[in-house]
Amino acid sequence: MVFYHRPRQNSPSRLITYPIERSLVKYSFVALLLLLTFPYLEFVQIPTPGIDNSWRIALELLQEKHLVWGQDILFTYGPLGRWLQRYSIVTTPTELLLVDIFFLINVACLFYSFLPNPLKVWHTPVYFLIWAVINSMWGEWIHFTWFFIVIYWGLKSIRQPAPNRLLLCYVSFVCAINFFMKVNFGVLAIGFMISLLAFLYANRQLTWAELIAMLGFLGGLLGLGAYWLHTDLRQYVVSSFYIIDGYNESQAIFPENRLRLVALSYGSFLLQLLAVGWYMRQCYVFPYKRKDLKGNLFTLFWVLGLSFIVLKYAFTRADDGHITAYVKQSSLLLVLVVVCVQQEWIQKTFALLLLLNCGLYLLFYVPIFGKVPVNYGTVFAQKLHFFSHYLKTAGTAHYPVPKPTIPASIRQEIKNQTIDVIPNDIAEVYFNGLNYNPRPTLQSYQSYNAYLDRKNREKYLSPSAPDWIIYRYEALDGKYPLADETQTLLAILQRYRPLYQSDGRLFLKKDEQPKTVRLIRQHTIQLQLGEKLRLTDSDSLLHILYAKPHYNGYGMLLNLLFQPPQMTMQLGAEDQTTVSYRVVPALLKKGLLITSRVDNVKEMSEFIATTRVSNKRLTELCFQQSLRPIPGFTPGMEITIQSFQLGL
Repeated sequence: MVFYHRPRQNSPSRLITYPIERSLVKYSFVALLLLLTFPYLEFVQIPTPGIDNSWRIALELLQEKHLVWGQDILFTYGPLGRWLQRYSIVTTPTELLLVDIFFLINVACLFYSFLPNPLKVWHTPVYFLIWAVINSMWGEWIHFTWFFIVIYWGLKSIRQPAPNRLLLCYVSFVCAINFFMKVNFGVLAIGFMISLLAFLYANRQLTWAELIAMLGFLGGLLGLGAYWLHTDLRQYVVSSFYIIDGYNESQAIFPENRLRLVALSYGSFLLQLLAVGWYMRQCYVFPYKRKDLKGNLFTLFWVLGLSFIVLKYAFTRADDGHITAYVKQSSLLLVLVVVCVQQEWIQKTFALLLLLNCGLYLLFYVPIFGKVPVNYGTVFAQKLHFFSHYLKTAGTAHYPVPKPTIPASIRQEIKNQTIDVIPNDIAEVYFNGLNYNPRPTLQSYQSYNAYLDRKNREKYLSPSAPDWIIYRYEALDGKYPLADETQTLLAILQRYRPLYQSDGRLFLKKDEQPKTVRLIRQHTIQLQLGEKLRLTDSDSLLHILYAKPHYNGYGMLLNLLFQPPQMTMQLGAEDQTTVSYRVVPALLKKGLLITSRVDNVKEMSEFIATTRVSNKRLTELCFQQSLRPIPGFTPGMEITIQSFQLGL
């Protein structure tokens, strides 16, 4: 007798847990995600005016100037930063296309590596939903993804008994790209790479010879990059730390109406700290849980450290362009723990934290900053169109002829002479076809410590100083326009004179020989916050005030963990008027011109020409800390006033 067995029907539970083994299916899934992630709607962007667009344009214009980074240029982006800006003024379309291909290959490798092993059917919709939320989060991610590639593959390598040496070399290569692309990520990437190699050596996964060889390879890449990209490597590293120093004070914007987002983000970070603390306690109490302890702690240390950095980055300058940085970039960092830590409890805990982060974004960020797309069929069709449009324009991209914004008579006077722009609108150089010759920091708000301001001053007093300066009387974030670059302004008073005024701009012409400046007297006093400082000098000297505010314990803690306490100053003039400005301690430490108060561009022209403003001699000033529940400054501070004589 022959028995026939009915084939067993596949139950829903068996279907969703069915393993996906075919590589073609995995590749197709990754390709779909890659297409939907494709970040560019246009191959290149058309340059427009504006403070951010101005420095983006400057990165392009600098490419053809062959200036030395670290000496002539001190900026938050490096010589490869132009790759991130989507302008093709000097960068060729072919170069952008090759960079995009390289980047997308790396993103595809990340997507594939994130796939669970073994991959089951139910994993794909969960993976897609998490991807959809993170990908929809508003905020810069291309910059961070370049950096993330280094961290991810570096952490993956410590899970191998014998790390893949070729992978480590590749990570070093991407690390070098980061270093010459953006200063803050570059310094972190170098620090991570050195600590990774040291960890692998201490863990006996690399020999001493291999450690030296890998460090030498990384150093060789940096040396070759510096040679190719016209970079003074030592000065580039040194200036990088000066660029980072003072950023917290000078760029801080208090999130008056976004305190709920602040609380939620700090609460999310606190949960990460508690989870790691609990894991360490469990490992201390139960020795059997210490498997892979060193590798896990190394991963968690870097994830927590980077999470804190992006938290500070988001809420230091808490405007719309920065405040979303934490929720987006910390989501990618949480993925690191889920994928790279080999301890089930911590993996599941951080997976829950990742879901919590996504939930917070949907509930609290989306109503403010945007929405998550749900019709991915439409998105897919749009991306196919955009992708074909991208490929078409990659070979035909060209810009319309820029429309001049400066009167023809002034442009005719300037001709091909060199020019710089103060404070920020470098786009004027591009639109008017002028010959750009920048000061090192490019824009005034970036000159937030004495080192950077001094470098700008040295430029303006050197033989290579620009022949012209376009000057606008304006500043960011409620600051006094004369406070951003005091030492640079002193150099302008020594060497430049106003020649034209047009549409709120001064056109300053260089004198071949700068005027001399000589210190005549100096005195130091102690001043209490809220106390008025009377200024009685009515002589012909230039007076510069240097102040040294000090944080108290609460202020130092606030500056470390969130934002610095804020101050204001009131400037009273002889015309019996008083004006209040936000003041930054880091700017006060490098000096403030207190000879006259300047309130508009007409008065600025008079001040540059004569070092005085009629009826606006400063008679008093007062520093006060912005009201908060707890004071952040000590009551008194040291004030030094130097008086200079400007010669002929």
